[in-house]
Amino acid sequence: MTSFKDKLNKEIGEAPRFTQQLQERIFHKAQQQSMQNRWWRYTTVMVAATLTLLFFIAIGPWKSENASNLATIVDLAKQEEIKQFSIAENWENGQFKAGRSGWVVRQREYDKGLETELLENVLQKAVLSKKDDGYSAFRDIWIEFDNKQTAKLKILFNVDQLAFIDSKTNVFYKVNDTKVASEFIAFSFKEDRTINNSWIPTSIFIVVLILVAQITERIVRKKFNIPKEPKYVSTSHRRTMYIVHFINSIILWILMIKNWIIYIAADMTFIFVSLLIYTAIDYYYGREEKRHYISSISGLLILVLFLGFILIGFI
Repeated sequence: MTSFKDKLNKEIGEAPRFTQQLQERIFHKAQQQSMQNRWWRYTTVMVAATLTLLFFIAIGPWKSENASNLATIVDLAKQEEIKQFSIAENWENGQFKAGRSGWVVRQREYDKGLETELLENVLQKAVLSKKDDGYSAFRDIWIEFDNKQTAKLKILFNVDQLAFIDSKTNVFYKVNDTKVASEFIAFSFKEDRTINNSWIPTSIFIVVLILVAQITERIVRKKFNIPKEPKYVSTSHRRTMYIVHFINSIILWILMIKNWIIYIAADMTFIFVSLLIYTAIDYYYGREEKRHYISSISGLLILVLFLGFILIGFI
């Protein structure tokens, strides 16, 4: 070994190959490149999350709808047929829980058929009336007519009497035809039994989701040899995760308070943005151990299962 070292020293010399200044320049260059890559990753995540949010806002159920040009909802119902409507249980006066088809959870949606004809009869038999406090709210209905105009009605009842309020104009109507009113009330309660029974598959879905997430985490950890402990690689990692958990809790609370949690677009956006953020954090702090594999794979799986559950119609 000594003879080999002597020969090597004769060839390249014994002086250090890297001076102190050169080492500092290389270290500064590498550090600067690392900072650029870090900000590039963060910028990419934030831009993707923002574009996703804007996309859902642009196509979501909260976009402006065509208001009626006619004096009353009764006039509109007499001149236009109902193309589709959505109905949701709601016993509260201060919130509206029905919306555009395909965008709201826990509602029933109907295209042209016997149900739309029944609703048309209800609207056509209604008359303008003075607001009566004896009625109780029990259903919300979102309606789209053939001419693309929409209406939001809060349905009220009192024994076998039916009334509704146009949420856009706050005008009160009573349905004078007792037979039509009774048929619609019976239809509403019959459909609600189907909606209320959905807690069984919903509970099963939540349990399955938790089990699948745990199994997926174990498989990914074993496949890529990712250690379970320590949970956080550094104090900064733990502090960052606590901050993100806190912010997500606040956002979820706002969604529930504002009643935005009923919108599928809001739920999907929340899950997707959270997925991006957690994956970026795990990649930054634990990329050597491939910790971001767990958050990204588990997050995508949850997103797919949630979307599939929505499409099946259990919620």
